[in-house]
Amino acid sequence: MDNILQPLRQFVLHIRSKDADREGILNSHLFVDLAEPINIDARTEEIHQIILSAELPYSFYNISGDIKNNEIKYAVSGVDYTFTLPTQDYDITELVRVITDDVTFPFSAVYNKFTMKITLTNTSVDTVTLKWTQSNSFKVLGFSNASDVDIVAGATAISNNIIDLATIHSLMIKSNTASNMVFSTRAGFSQTIQKVSVDVNSGDIIYLNQNDSRQHTVLNSNVDMLDLRITDQNDNLINFNNINYEITVGFFIYPINKVNVPRQIEGRGRRVLQPPVQNPLRPFTPQNIIREDINNIDNDIDNHETDIEHKGKRLIIDEVIKRISENNK
Repeated sequence: MDNILQPLRQFVLHIRSKDADREGILNSHLFVDLAEPINIDARTEEIHQIILSAELPYSFYNISGDIKNNEIKYAVSGVDYTFTLPTQDYDITELVRVITDDVTFPFSAVYNKFTMKITLTNTSVDTVTLKWTQSNSFKVLGFSNASDVDIVAGATAISNNIIDLATIHSLMIKSNTASNMVFSTRAGFSQTIQKVSVDVNSGDIIYLNQNDSRQHTVLNSNVDMLDLRITDQNDNLINFNNINYEITVGFFIYPINKVNVPRQIEGRGRRVLQPPVQNPLRPFTPQNIIREDINNIDNDIDNHETDIEHKGKRLIIDEVIKRISENNK
């Protein structure tokens, strides 16, 4: 655990949407000016940012012009028309009612709860062309946008797929402080710094799930202003209908590289680098060596001496005997 890199400094920024400047009429695009900028030395430091918490209201609609899924294009006798579903929150009962009750739209709607598909019936006396290739509500109603469909008077059209009223799956928190370490399948490099799952019903508060994977974004520049956007998965700004929310952002400053610097000792007017301490080889100091008189040739080598020691002693004694013999000649 001693090798865990600790931040040099850390900051926490609490953002209230009601306190921030906004772009346009939506409060999902905010500009946050930091009273105290976060400055780093880009040569040796980097900033990691993380969304620590978020409390976002489910006050947006599942069908609206803001998320571009409320229009059906159609044509009668070569004349083009547009039927616009009112911007609001829908369940399937309300969706069928609104379509059927509109006197200008030449179709009635019926929902099959077993197939989860919708059937549109032409209630006019003319052939009507449903222009799904130009409509943005085809997915909500379960139709394919591969081609347009001609429906004669009294005929029906059944959706290819099931209806889709769970139109916003997740909220994407995006920032100008994002780096090129974040990717998405939609646009490659992404400004998304956190994805928040929509796991509650309309009217509740969406909390950041602490078990969600939260992306650390590495920055190599100072932070003095945040340009925050909250969008759906299709990059449409969320319309919270002027309901406020809160987000908490953490900034952690780390050294770019963790280097083991040699210990330092202070000299007179200068700093002297002390070389890293090495683990010296421990000298070999046998504890069981018994020193004996080499002239004792009657020593029991089996008890105290090795073969090499014994041979060494014998050579010395032989040399002494040889020299005595030469002197006596």
